[in-house]
Amino acid sequence: MRATRAGFVAVQRVPRQGMEEWMGQDRTALDRFLAPDYAMIVSTVHTHPLERCNWLGIAVDAYVCTRFEYEGIHGRRISADLVAMSAIADFDATMAGIDRSGRYFVTDLWRRTDSGWQVCARYSSRPGEADASVRALLAEAR
Repeated sequence: MRATRAGFVAVQRVPRQGMEEWMGQDRTALDRFLAPDYAMIVSTVHTHPLERCNWLGIAVDAYVCTRFEYEGIHGRRISADLVAMSAIADFDATMAGIDRSGRYFVTDLWRRTDSGWQVCARYSSRPGEADASVRALLAEAR
């Protein structure tokens, strides 16, 4: 199955739909949205991936999101059926009653399947400010 330009553009809309399904705590919709091998990796505990079965239970129970926005979505086609997407995810949420609101830099890997696009991995971290070395890197790239 080859990804057309229209297919590539379509996958850039899918993450917003998935986040709406999470906010609605719609397990059936999330089940279709997440690939069977999905895992979420949080930078502060990167050696302990949150596997799909655990995430589904948490997403429809303890993790409650009331507002969600993506900023600066960037997509890169890796292959005909794999797209990497990064963005700032800005949301208001609680996890088991503990505030988890804020801004996170997320990178998702999206795989095209016979049933559509599914996310197979999410990497999440808090964004930082560009330090002197990053500014120098950008200056050299110009």
